[in-house]
Amino acid sequence: MNGIRWIASYPKAGNTWLRCMLAAYITGKAPQTWKDMETVSLELEGMLHLGDMPPTEPTKPVLVKTHLKADVPVLGLYSEATAKVLYLVRNPRDILLSAMRMTAISRDDMESSRTFARDFIANEGLRMRGRGGGAGLGSWPENVRIWTESSRDRFPNADVLTMRYEDLKGDPVARFSEIVEFLDLGDPVDIEDIRRAVAACTLERMRELEKRSQQQGQWASMTGGRGGEKHPFVGEGRYDQSLSFLGEDIESAYQELLHGDSEFAHYAKQYGYAG
Repeated sequence: MNGIRWIASYPKAGNTWLRCMLAAYITGKAPQTWKDMETVSLELEGMLHLGDMPPTEPTKPVLVKTHLKADVPVLGLYSEATAKVLYLVRNPRDILLSAMRMTAISRDDMESSRTFARDFIANEGLRMRGRGGGAGLGSWPENVRIWTESSRDRFPNADVLTMRYEDLKGDPVARFSEIVEFLDLGDPVDIEDIRRAVAACTLERMRELEKRSQQQGQWASMTGGRGGEKHPFVGEGRYDQSLSFLGEDIESAYQELLHGDSEFAHYAKQYGYAG
């Protein structure tokens, strides 16, 4: 089946890890740099930044990664061309902490850490600038809702699969096999190729991939923190983390958000993140 396959998620939800496994599975080789991944799955925001776009009438399966909401105008161009929507969802606590690390805020910098957490709670998500940021990203619940509950309205020919990052981490072979089967890339799923792809994209191997990419000047803008200092893009892949180290007031504010009458609370409960 031809058509666009969206690999969509809110930032810091495991999209890069999944794209690494897809590249390893499809090519039969472990990616050596970020560009090896981009040859297999396009990055919408990067393409738009360069004045390019994915094909609107694809003649083969085309994988495209995005953090943008499904209702941004440019995605309307792919209403009929979209065949599959895969959405990765992750505990917003872990998104908060992973994004804080990506902003080069040390946990030892309590003032900056607390400010970042308060902003996340107040905005129910990230306030990002640049590629994929701003209104096109939306809050965490907006992004989840628009992709998971209205995708079929926006993309009438598409099948939709929502995958929890935690489930992918818990059993990557089984869940990645499910993802490849869903994406319908043209060949039967080969379980040995699945295992090789998972093994090719461990955290250790992805750190090696990132190091090689940096040596070649790839994704420099994504590895610069405040003041332009370098810090790793690939994190620890942690989940079910706590905010208690930020203080009881931050934890209390987050609990109020989790258990209030809001979309954030609704989707946190729906996906098992309300603890």
